[in-house]
Amino acid sequence: MSSQRIPSIDGLRAISITLVVLSHLVKWKHISLEVIGTYGALGVFIFFVLSGYLITNLLLREYERSGTVSLRDFYIRRAFRIFPAALVFLTVMTILYWHEMRWVHIAAALLYVANMDLMRPWIFGHL
Repeated sequence: MSSQRIPSIDGLRAISITLVVLSHLVKWKHISLEVIGTYGALGVFIFFVLSGYLITNLLLREYERSGTVSLRDFYIRRAFRIFPAALVFLTVMTILYWHEMRWVHIAAALLYVANMDLMRPWIFGHL
């Protein structure tokens, strides 16, 4: 498998992110394109499919190279890639929505188990 960048995937990623951002803007009444607001979930689905493809591609390349896949190393690489952005998001949202936060919500988000915190503030649903 080639490790070349695929421009069309970047284009699909841009389209999916645009759909999500536009749907949020419609939801918050910043723009009035109601027809766009319904496509936010489609943008999320597209993004997840692309992520699944790219992750599978990475794992297959590692297998071709070494004859094995180290899930430990994979998750460490993902943590170094995702955690800095998640930490910035968590910090900003904690500052903006401090009145909705409890320490348990912040701890669950930091430990990346926010989906198990059923009483979490709505904004941590993005984690």
